[in-house]
Amino acid sequence: MCEFARSYNEIHKRMLEKSLKGKTISGLGWSSADKIFQQFVVLVSGILLARIIGKEAFGQVGVLIIFWGLSNVLLDSGLTAAIIRKKNVTQSDYLTVFYLNISIAFFLYLVLFFCAPLISSYYNNPVLVPLSRFLFLSFLFNAFGGVQSAKLYKEINYKFITKNNVISIVSSYVIALVLAFLGCGVWALASQLVVYSFVKTCNYWIFTKWRPTGSFSKKSFKELFAFSSVLTVGNLLGSVIINLPQNILGKVYSLGVTGAYYNANRQYNTILEFLSGSVLHIPYPVLSAIDDAERFKRIFRKFVRVKAFIIFPVFMGMILVADSFITVFLGSEWIEAIPVLQLLCVGGIFYGLDTSNGDLFKIKNKPGWYLMAVVLHLVAILIAIGIIIALNLNYLWLVFAMSMIYGLRYLIASIVANRLINYRFRELCKDLFPYFLIASATIGCGYLFHYFIPNKLVLMLCQMVFVGILYIGISYIGGSKIVKEAMGLLKKEHIG
Repeated sequence: MCEFARSYNEIHKRMLEKSLKGKTISGLGWSSADKIFQQFVVLVSGILLARIIGKEAFGQVGVLIIFWGLSNVLLDSGLTAAIIRKKNVTQSDYLTVFYLNISIAFFLYLVLFFCAPLISSYYNNPVLVPLSRFLFLSFLFNAFGGVQSAKLYKEINYKFITKNNVISIVSSYVIALVLAFLGCGVWALASQLVVYSFVKTCNYWIFTKWRPTGSFSKKSFKELFAFSSVLTVGNLLGSVIINLPQNILGKVYSLGVTGAYYNANRQYNTILEFLSGSVLHIPYPVLSAIDDAERFKRIFRKFVRVKAFIIFPVFMGMILVADSFITVFLGSEWIEAIPVLQLLCVGGIFYGLDTSNGDLFKIKNKPGWYLMAVVLHLVAILIAIGIIIALNLNYLWLVFAMSMIYGLRYLIASIVANRLINYRFRELCKDLFPYFLIASATIGCGYLFHYFIPNKLVLMLCQMVFVGILYIGISYIGGSKIVKEAMGLLKKEHIG
């Protein structure tokens, strides 16, 4: 009887793993398709907008992004992560989050509406008053779609998310480009964010079935808030870390420098958004559904290897082609953005890898550890900013410091977080270093093209194709399971 029970449990475990693997593969497929198309639209539209609109307009939006980002974090309140993490979510939980989101959104909008003159006065730029009041409408729209979004992510329903994102991103950029061609300048950039949020939320209400039937639950609020409160503080500080440099540049240097940084950051975020949809965000809902410790560690390590396999060549490749890309597509006006983009990509490597540590802190109910990592990160950023301003250093030192601090954070957080699942540092190095070495070698080979291809467009295309083929080829010959499983998927073979 005991043997039968063990056999049954083993079969049931395999069935659950197969189901989870199927959802994960489907989610990766749809999410990757979404991000590839979405970022292609963002890339092309961003290039056109950069050629039509000047650097100062990008700078005006750039200095408002910190307020926009903080408001969106407060709006979420960490409750989305709490819903995804919770095993059995009730209608009361969804309703509580829905009503709380709306209440916070209206409160924040009113506060920022009346603070708009102060923001404008700080930067000595009158247009920021109406611009900020219009831009901040986006998180009002986001509030009405937060629950539907969390529900879809929890169910790993990336098929609908993909369709919604495609419709929203295309609609918003079409309107932004039309306004830019009509000479609306900075309003074209702001309209893209607002229209995107509006269309996305409308689609949630038109095409999904969830509706807010019921009332606010204090019990649900206390249960979710116990996890989300610390996470919210951490996310707020994280938003400051990401957006503070633009505000420092706008105040200490100029809006032109801020515009160069903001546009470089847009290109960087194009890469990051693709990775967020394809490999950075999917592990969290998948891992949250796993209870078995041994299985959790095995799948967690697999996600670490997948991230390393993609993150290293993508960000290193962008560093390689940044000069050609900006010169060819954005023009000589944006040359200042080249070193900024390259330095951001260095930090992006560590940021992308560090999402695994954030997943562990949240899944293992250690939001306080996550908060501590963010607090130390922010303190390091503030110290670096103080030193750079005091010594009157070039603004590139600020970007360099940000990237190095991301690296230090990843190293410390990895040592701490991996103890939660007995994931040794030696094992982490074993998972990361092969892909780092292969990526470094192939990027080095790609750099040699500089010596015999003078045309920058041809140079960029040759480097991308050559490095991509060489990287995948070496990985496959070296026995990478990730490449072989991917090829198995393309051939529709079974993956064990």
